[in-house]
Amino acid sequence: MAVNTYTPKTFKASAVIIKPQGFLDGNNVNILITPPDINNFERKKIKSLELVFTNVISLNLNAARFLNDIFGNLYKKNIESFIIAPNKNIESVFLKLKDKFFNIIESTEVSKVFCEDNDGNFDKNIYLYSDNVENKNMILYYLIKRGYSPIVLNSKEEIQEKKKSNPDAIFIEKSIISKISNRVMSFTKDNMIFFYLDNFLDAEFTRSFDIEYFRRSLIIGFKVFVFDAVHVKGINIHAVRYLAKLAVESAEYGALLCVVGLDTKEINENILMDMEDSGYIFFKNIEEFNESKEVKEAVSSVTETMKKNRKSLTKETINLLPYFINATIESIELMTGVKAQKDKPGIKSLEYNSNNKNYIASSVGFYGDLDGMLVLIFSENLTKSVSKILLGEEASTKEELVDIVGEFANIIVGNVKANMSKQEKMIDLTLPKVFDDIESLFFLVKEKKGVEVRFDFEGEEFYFFLTR
Repeated sequence: MAVNTYTPKTFKASAVIIKPQGFLDGNNVNILITPPDINNFERKKIKSLELVFTNVISLNLNAARFLNDIFGNLYKKNIESFIIAPNKNIESVFLKLKDKFFNIIESTEVSKVFCEDNDGNFDKNIYLYSDNVENKNMILYYLIKRGYSPIVLNSKEEIQEKKKSNPDAIFIEKSIISKISNRVMSFTKDNMIFFYLDNFLDAEFTRSFDIEYFRRSLIIGFKVFVFDAVHVKGINIHAVRYLAKLAVESAEYGALLCVVGLDTKEINENILMDMEDSGYIFFKNIEEFNESKEVKEAVSSVTETMKKNRKSLTKETINLLPYFINATIESIELMTGVKAQKDKPGIKSLEYNSNNKNYIASSVGFYGDLDGMLVLIFSENLTKSVSKILLGEEASTKEELVDIVGEFANIIVGNVKANMSKQEKMIDLTLPKVFDDIESLFFLVKEKKGVEVRFDFEGEEFYFFLTR
């Protein structure tokens, strides 16, 4: 059975859905999406293409390459492509492609949180597990940017247990977010931000790199930014000038910019010298990077935020304060089962109980219709309560507690974004920066004025601080 001569296209909000059938090869796949179709997608302001493979039996490599070329064309027009519910053989063919301009979603049920315009409003729990840490973080970042609050599971056994206790939930286990997307992909690891670069870096790179995300990450305290350049094939002067601009802004915060895995033999020597002069440090591979004393010192360093970047909260942000607070407290109450007692909010510099050193904190930047920084400070015991939900047992080490705060901060800011969208305020978020040393956080924000609210959860303190 060959693919249908005509495969209908269903338009749903900002998505187009196509459901091919049968066998796809180089001779018939070209009728699925034609140049007039692409022009029509642009006119309709389509944001995503969903290719549902439920009824496709097989696909050869030529067909996969042809589709990927189309996806690449759509990518340039800011239309994201999804391969949904492929069988194992079809998925293996797609994964043979070197540069992938699509994401693979394991089922039509899971596709609801990746593709549909739910604005984070979803009445089912979302559980995420992946033994590939990089892919897990990319999925986590992707879903949080869409306003969701996925719960991360750490083993296949946990997945099976949750399926028994919560069968109606969404379980994400096999989906893949490609490094190539409408934005340069990033994730955090060990309090460093990693950016994944692909192909030839030119003027397109300057459009796909989210500089506001980068700036907010600097403001909230990240000190090391890593550009994974293993798959970079070349760099031109446009990209170099842009990278130099990032270096200048990083220098103001004492941040370190690292390039890992770049094949320098393929790069013009003058370009490499320009990047080194800008302040970039090059490492042959991730092992060399991990052993760098300079990197280790930078991660643990504290540099005061530049005074010229200090701003006051706007009246609009203060008016939306209840939505920030409610999203935060609802998340904590849900995860701990404890109701919060709230002190009266005050506009002031950050204050906390200096007699208690057992705090773990996180800072998250947001930008878009509103911009600022959200600081969340947890007592260790409160964090342990949260860990029982996220880990299934109480965390026993400081390192585990730090990880828990990072994951929980992701959930909270996802709820914040969903609440803001209900108020028709669109914001983007950085990934959380976690501080296991409260004094390092205090040094970062000590001269900032903001709205602080102290909460009590059955004797355990939590501080909310909103600033710019």
